[in-house]
Amino acid sequence: MGRIDQETVNRILDAADIVDVVSDFVKLRRSGANYKGLCPFHNERTPSFSVNRARNICKCFSCGKGGSPVNFIMEHEQLSYQEALRYLARKYNIEIVEKEQSPEEQQAQNDRESMLAVNEFALNEFRRNLLETDAGRDLALAYFRHRGLNDAMIERFRLGYSLDKGSAFVDAARLAGYNDKYLIETGLAGVSEREGQKRLYDRFRGRVMFPVLSLSGRVIAFGGRTMRSDKTVAKYVNSPESVIYKKSNELYGLYQAKSAIARRDKCIMVEGYLDVISMHQAGVENVVASSGTSLTEGQIRLLRRFTNNVTLIYDADPAGIKASLRGINMLLDEKLDVKVLLLPPGDDPDSFAQNHSSSEVEEYLAQHEEDIIAFMTRVLMRDVPSNDPTARAKVINVILGSVAHIDDPVKRQEYLQQCSRMLGLSEEVLVRQLNILIAKRYEEAETNEARRAARESLGELDNENAAGQDKHEAEQEEAPLLNLNVNRLKPFEEILARYLVRFGLLYIVNMTDENGNDMPATVYDVISSELAADGITFTHKPYQAVFEAIGAIRNDGAWLADRIVRQGEIEDEVRMKLEEAREKLRMEGGSMAKIEKVEAETRMELAVFREERINEFDMQYGQNLLVNSPDDMVRNTALELLVDRYTISRFYTRQGDNLSEQAQLPSLVPTAIYELRNAIVSDIIKDLTMQLSGLPADRAEEAFAIMKEIQERKELQRRLTKALGDRIILPGAISQR
Repeated sequence: MGRIDQETVNRILDAADIVDVVSDFVKLRRSGANYKGLCPFHNERTPSFSVNRARNICKCFSCGKGGSPVNFIMEHEQLSYQEALRYLARKYNIEIVEKEQSPEEQQAQNDRESMLAVNEFALNEFRRNLLETDAGRDLALAYFRHRGLNDAMIERFRLGYSLDKGSAFVDAARLAGYNDKYLIETGLAGVSEREGQKRLYDRFRGRVMFPVLSLSGRVIAFGGRTMRSDKTVAKYVNSPESVIYKKSNELYGLYQAKSAIARRDKCIMVEGYLDVISMHQAGVENVVASSGTSLTEGQIRLLRRFTNNVTLIYDADPAGIKASLRGINMLLDEKLDVKVLLLPPGDDPDSFAQNHSSSEVEEYLAQHEEDIIAFMTRVLMRDVPSNDPTARAKVINVILGSVAHIDDPVKRQEYLQQCSRMLGLSEEVLVRQLNILIAKRYEEAETNEARRAARESLGELDNENAAGQDKHEAEQEEAPLLNLNVNRLKPFEEILARYLVRFGLLYIVNMTDENGNDMPATVYDVISSELAADGITFTHKPYQAVFEAIGAIRNDGAWLADRIVRQGEIEDEVRMKLEEAREKLRMEGGSMAKIEKVEAETRMELAVFREERINEFDMQYGQNLLVNSPDDMVRNTALELLVDRYTISRFYTRQGDNLSEQAQLPSLVPTAIYELRNAIVSDIIKDLTMQLSGLPADRAEEAFAIMKEIQERKELQRRLTKALGDRIILPGAISQR
């Protein structure tokens, strides 16, 4: 399946009406300029799902999900970007035209489709082996029956069996016309070499098979469990990573569990294949597994597409519990609400689900899950001697270290109070230590970001050594920017990113070009020019992605071509309105002076009409492309910045006129740039001051140079503050409703 060409994409985006699309799934009612309904992504009684037809977006102000028509379909139907476009094309009867691919793109697409095809063939072969061969029925099916699985679960999870013969599957695949290359790359076949001859063999021979499915239900990998008792044979063999399978981005059972997770707004995490299947058989269907690996960022972000609530199930093995706690901070970093459930001694999720009825399993889950911090405190402190203060302090720091990863101040305070009660320590003591750990966390994040940026810079330098020493010196001059406080700069960058999303293509001022000519400049032009002059880039990746995306739109001829067409349409409307006004004057009659006065007023009104319409086109053109971008980061960031969750502090001119935000842009955009510059200069001054304080007394000349640079930076800061005058808009001036 090829990629849809851009012209077809544009037709789909133009045709897709957000109210029409959402109405297929949600009963909407008008509420002012918008529509409201019950959110389809979580259970609620009071409507919090808002649909804005003018901007063609939707948003739940409770769970945060929504977006453009494409994004809504992606979320609701759990489809990829291209799949969602095809869904909307079918809805609006738009013929799909696929773009021509380069030979490299075509080859990559062919490889991917071939690997998926051979996996699908393997799935059917393994299913046939399980159900239609004597070995499959006598060994593999008997094993599944012994593990308590019924036919419905064997079918639901598409379980199978690989015959215990050296190359039975390879021979069948070759006979069906599948290429050896794809048998090897998918891991279905291994390669051995004897006497200089290479031969293929079945990697999964003699194993029961657990297919791993993508979100759309395609087979991307397999896990195979041996049927032998030989201890020298690996218990499990899994598919290797490939272009279709990245283990760190997949969760076993998510395809079968995604609807239940979204419906219940909770995901339960277990460890193994059979744990998942047995829980589903017990009626608890919102269960997935990380397949024996530690949780990764990719898996956690995949979960966040469905829910913010995660329950981790552990058996009673203390060593296993403590080892698993390492992934908890990653869950907390992603702002997930984490709970833990400890099973009775001797049980794992598989055995517990097999030995209890559905109602008993549900009841146990409801009554025994506890929040992660209480669980950590109880489990980690359980084995610490009360007379060993060093060991206690070490464990307390581990617990507080996890609390430090909770950004919500209210939730953090609740956990502190809970820890205070459970540990028998005052809140004041815990708060002091927690603040140290939070500062350490941010310092580590900044250090890691600086190292990343430094590595990238060094990589660029290595690739351009031919540029010589001048290039090296230029890199050295920019070095202070590597130490910027990324977290402190984020709110300043967010203001600029918001202007780019909402008004990026809007012309607001004239700028002098390199030839000394005045040229009209958009919001993007102003921001791009000013940041480039200082060598500044956005430190927050999503904002940099938005900046680059709006820049690509600005510099693409398609926008200007469409703008010219729209200007022509607007001129036609203006002429029509002017003629209607003249006809009305002729009908009403009156003196020549009155007619001239009314016509002059009409022309002024139409001038405003003309400007408003073209401005509206410019704004919506950029917004529409950003919220429908195939880039997940761009699309989600644009939606977040576009939704009306900000109230800009009122801005008054010296005459006291209250202006709209759009009218303020010629002042607001430069102000935001000045504020970002000011914050950067402040960070550089802080960094230089720390360097100065660490210098020994015998390095006076170096200290003098640093002091001189600090003074220069402070002078620049003074000029920036003066330039801002009484129109400074700080992040604090923007409040969330």
